[in-house]
Amino acid sequence: MLIDRGATTTNFMIDLGAQPAAAAYSMIQFTYYGIIVGTMAVLASRQYRLSIGLQRLPAGCLVVGAILGVALCVVVLIMDIAHVAGRVDVMADVSIAYGPLYILTFLFLCVGLAGQPTVRYLSARRRAARTRTLIKELSPAWRAATIVRPGLSQTDAASVQTDSLEAQLHRQVVEIRDAMIDPRVSFSLSASDRLVLERAERHLLGTDGARLHTTVAPATRRKSQRGAA
Repeated sequence: MLIDRGATTTNFMIDLGAQPAAAAYSMIQFTYYGIIVGTMAVLASRQYRLSIGLQRLPAGCLVVGAILGVALCVVVLIMDIAHVAGRVDVMADVSIAYGPLYILTFLFLCVGLAGQPTVRYLSARRRAARTRTLIKELSPAWRAATIVRPGLSQTDAASVQTDSLEAQLHRQVVEIRDAMIDPRVSFSLSASDRLVLERAERHLLGTDGARLHTTVAPATRRKSQRGAA
């Protein structure tokens, strides 16, 4: 309402930025943008610290894109102030950074936002493939365990057919463990089968990393030893 717009223009700030109202409009808008992308940078950096491997890539791109976005907002604010103050030379000098910052901000934010579902999809496929491998490797020990101690798989076969891969692996682990600790039957695992069982347990718990391996594996081995005894 306070801007003297004159004829229609497609270069709003270039043509009208010398007016205080237009400068205020742009500065309020880009201050808001700066707060938003600055908050995104904080949240994405936290996500980056909590992520591992390929999952860090989208979060890292969001951090970079958000930082570039904040820098872009600062550049726009400087240009607005310089324009309304009549320092067109300063505005022209600062505007050199506007184009590259705009493009890089756009690219990094797009890659970061699109990369999150892509990484989740690839991670899910990789986890499913690993689950299938563990089911196949654990099947001989599981069949041996259910021979000496029939479990839910024998009494509820229809349910097993519709279970997810994670549920099938979980059922195998539980039934093997049940056979190992049941004093009424005699069942033990070979060293190689025990390692597969421990890998399956860590996989189900999501603790495949080396950092958590040192805390999970000893407890698992103690359980195995008690079951074998």
